[in-house]
Amino acid sequence: MSDRLQEFEVSNALLNNVPALRERLKEKGYLFFRDVLDKEALLAIRRGMLELAAGHGWVREGTDPIDGIYSGSVQEPGKFETTRLYREILDLATFNAFGRNPVLMLLYSGLFGAEALEHRRRIGRITTPQSFKQTTPSHQDFYYIRGTQATYTNWIPTGNCPRELGGLAVLEGSNHLGFLEHVPMSGTGGRGIPQEETDRSGLRWLTTDFALGDLLLFHSLTVHKALHNTTQEQLRVSLEYRIQPSGDAIDPGSQTYHMRGAFGENEIL
Repeated sequence: MSDRLQEFEVSNALLNNVPALRERLKEKGYLFFRDVLDKEALLAIRRGMLELAAGHGWVREGTDPIDGIYSGSVQEPGKFETTRLYREILDLATFNAFGRNPVLMLLYSGLFGAEALEHRRRIGRITTPQSFKQTTPSHQDFYYIRGTQATYTNWIPTGNCPRELGGLAVLEGSNHLGFLEHVPMSGTGGRGIPQEETDRSGLRWLTTDFALGDLLLFHSLTVHKALHNTTQEQLRVSLEYRIQPSGDAIDPGSQTYHMRGAFGENEIL
């Protein structure tokens, strides 16, 4: 699969040209930027998440948690999003605050030409090595978030994330395919778009070797998927924040914790 993946187009040169950014985003369904986010803030989130993971036995004893060295023994079976560790990550103040950081808010206010609203349904994910059955399959985020289609996901690594660590891949221009059927599949989310459907589109899968400070954002109809974490001992730590125009429709679920049903919660925060 990896030999079929091509490189993202970097959009840093357009940061001072909002109309050009809008046009590229509309055409390709994504924007990718190198080294635009606060690295120290991201490392603080990473440390917080991995210190919690260490408390649940996910990090190898005797190593610095921020290095993300897997212990080889996850204490809670099943999907990561239903673990007690995940529930603790959702309460991290540093993690929750980052989705409203000035870089993202300024970028989106320009792209929207209006005030930006960040969803409460944030995701801080830790992916274990060789956990291929849990790899997120091809899907569109609109299947899960509903509300307005003018919602954009921001996928952010908390450290360097080469392809073998299991970054994200995007099907370029797939935002023009409309809302596609999602069928039961293995992996995070439980539903996805069959490979025959994405192959039929004739569109290119794109990815990169991500670095700390990089930002990938994409439209709610843009098809994307995770890559397998093929390393032997490295945990992948990534963040997802969703942002939409404040005046557009929003699904009530997007104003609550992610996976709130797994924790018996339904409050709007």
